[in-house]
Amino acid sequence: QKHKIQLTAPRRSCRCVAREVMSQRWDGSSGESVATALSFAIFLFSSVFCTKYIRKHKKKQTRPPWDDEFDDSLRDCDSFAMLRALESLQDSGATDYVSARGLRAAVTPTASYWNGFMLCLQNPCDPLTNPEGHISLCVSENKLVQEALATRLMRPDTAMTAFSQSDVYSYNGYLGLPCARQAMAYFLERRFLMTDGDEASTTGDIPENKRTEGRGLVSVAEARDSNKGGDEMDSGPGPDSDRIDPEHIALGSGCGSLLSNVLQSLCEAGDAVLIPAPYRAAFDNDVRSVACCAPFPAPVSDIRRGPSPEDLEMAAVRAERLGRRVRMLLLTNPHDPTGVVYSPTLIRRLVTWARERNMHVIFDEVYALSVHEDVGDVPSFQSVVRVLRNSLKDDVHMLYSLSKDFGAGGFRFGVLYSQNALLLRALANLNIFSGVSHPMQRVVSEVLTDDPFIDMFLSDARAQLRWSYTLCARKLEEMVIPYVEATGGLFLYADFSGLLPDVSFDGEDRFAALVNDAARVVLTPGRSMHDRKPGMFRLCYAWVTPDVLEIAMERLSYLVTKIRRNHGNWDSLDTASLGDVTKRCMPLGMRRNPSIDLRGLTHAR
Repeated sequence: QKHKIQLTAPRRSCRCVAREVMSQRWDGSSGESVATALSFAIFLFSSVFCTKYIRKHKKKQTRPPWDDEFDDSLRDCDSFAMLRALESLQDSGATDYVSARGLRAAVTPTASYWNGFMLCLQNPCDPLTNPEGHISLCVSENKLVQEALATRLMRPDTAMTAFSQSDVYSYNGYLGLPCARQAMAYFLERRFLMTDGDEASTTGDIPENKRTEGRGLVSVAEARDSNKGGDEMDSGPGPDSDRIDPEHIALGSGCGSLLSNVLQSLCEAGDAVLIPAPYRAAFDNDVRSVACCAPFPAPVSDIRRGPSPEDLEMAAVRAERLGRRVRMLLLTNPHDPTGVVYSPTLIRRLVTWARERNMHVIFDEVYALSVHEDVGDVPSFQSVVRVLRNSLKDDVHMLYSLSKDFGAGGFRFGVLYSQNALLLRALANLNIFSGVSHPMQRVVSEVLTDDPFIDMFLSDARAQLRWSYTLCARKLEEMVIPYVEATGGLFLYADFSGLLPDVSFDGEDRFAALVNDAARVVLTPGRSMHDRKPGMFRLCYAWVTPDVLEIAMERLSYLVTKIRRNHGNWDSLDTASLGDVTKRCMPLGMRRNPSIDLRGLTHAR
């Protein structure tokens, strides 16, 4: 007790402690000296043992720290591939050039179908000049409408709009130019917040008696007042339930950057973001890369109806048991990849469940205006803004962009609508890294307020989507391949599990490789979207023209027939035995009659 050593600094080394002990004057008995020496020996041994244990424990880590340790679908091949690539770069001395975060970004794995997609870009199929080329059905982008949009944008007055105003050359607020935020507020009112009497507005067909003259920014409320005898919307809890406040609008370079900034503002690093699975593969990168949150798949028991509160509760409890705080619910409506449209009742139930858990909800509505005509009793699309009567409060937020409905992903134009004032203040600072160029804001504002053009554009886009969807669906029915009936989106979700060599994700990979190599068609595998059922694939039918789509579906049909005739003998299926797949499937232009009659899908004008 007399010769006690006081360790005042937590980082004192064993050598310093030893010098201090040896410099002490021993005034007590020999027993005290022996006891002190023994205590020091025990201390030294414990320090060395703990140090070796910690180092040994670190070396035994089998997963990188950014990986989700609580979901099997997220911690298999991709995570180990990232770890191996990271260790290889570190061994080669790459840490001298970039940080650990830079290394993580550098080794992020690409999608499993990326190499096939690159072949589609290098050797694309053309019905006349290259009928045996590669066909991409793995990219959710609407190329069917790009020509119509380009024609509208090339008008001289639109080009002048981009550069004639002085504000396009100067710094401004990073939430967007005031004129652009006002135009977007008007667009959301007309297309997302219409009353029950204006239900067709969500697909572009605004009744003639409810259109306003010219292209002025006339609000929905004013348009409604001018329609005598029109239906009145139920009054919301707020005084402006039928108006979109431009101050609640934030513009950013696409939904991905806005989603990342919202998560960074509302969540802490490591918080779980609940996403009903299967879901769009890009969400993983959007959630992880900058915001450092953890995407947590919530398996849906019935993908034809959408997630239930029970599905979400099971996933949330599982995440919490694994030490994660569940902070956010991320929903896509219409859903990607199934194309299912959530009913208003389901939307209210999901919001109620999240609010009971003190969670935020983000609705990604990028496919809102890519809704087909109603099919049977399937509900038509209604935005969360309309379902909640524009009372989003501080915990519900809506994302939209021009990437899907307008086929303009290259514009990098995304929109956040939120009534959370503090969140918008945070985005006003964060958006300096992901703002939209001012000329682009001017051009988009001019186009989105051109109601006659938008009405015609959306109506034509819906007819073309319906045409391609029906072509794809009927060919799958001929192949006896089950699929999820969709009423929105740019894709169709099909079940090829009955054709796999074995019902596993390895079997799914083999089937995808066979489709890619033999049929030269690239699909989106369900595994990349965290579907737990092997054999599910997304077919994006709007990335190609209908004649190229029919070639792709004919190739798939011929390949499916070959597989079934082999009675599961996959060893005999190779490129040599399937070399005639691309040759046997004639382009649409070489047929005497199209395989299906789609004339009834066009809209008379």
